[in-house]
Amino acid sequence: MWLSTREILYVNNCHWRDYFDSLGFPRRAEIRSIDSWCNPHVHYSENFRLHSLEQAWDLVDWLPIPIFKRQYYLLFTNADKQRVLLTHPRLRLLGHELLDHQFNSSLLNYWPWEGALAPFAQRVNKYGLLSWDDAKAAQVILPELWHGAPRSWVAIAALFEVLPGAR
Repeated sequence: MWLSTREILYVNNCHWRDYFDSLGFPRRAEIRSIDSWCNPHVHYSENFRLHSLEQAWDLVDWLPIPIFKRQYYLLFTNADKQRVLLTHPRLRLLGHELLDHQFNSSLLNYWPWEGALAPFAQRVNKYGLLSWDDAKAAQVILPELWHGAPRSWVAIAALFEVLPGAR
C-alpha cells in the first residue's frame, strides 16, 4: 500500500485531449493515475510505502495538504487487498489501474486500446480508470494482444482517495 499527495490532471487543453484520444479513451474532464507524469507528486510527497492502513493516518498529518479541487491524497494498493479498504469511511474507491513491472500505467503509457481492448477503453469511469471486472479481463488478454511486450504483464491496483475526517 502506498500514499502520496497528487495534482489532479484536468484534461482541458488540446495537448491532453489529443493524447487521450490517440489511446482510444473517451474524453474525461479529469484523470487520476498512479503515474506521476499524469498526477505529479505535490512538493516533498512521493509514494510512501505503508505496511498498514493505520500508518496512513499518521502520514496524512505530515504530507502536503491537498488544495481543494486541485490536489488529493492518493492511496493505492494491490487490488487483491482492496476488499478490506472498500468499507472504510475515509476511503473512496476511484477505480482500477493496470501497472507494469515499473509501476507505470499500461492504460496510459503504451499502445492504443483498440481492437479487443476498445470496449474496455470505452467503459473507463469519470477518472479514466477501469472497473474491477474490466481490469481482470484486460489483464488476461493484454499479453496476447501486445505480443508479450514487458508492459503487457500487469498487476491490478486499486486507487482510493483519502477523504478528510477522523481516523
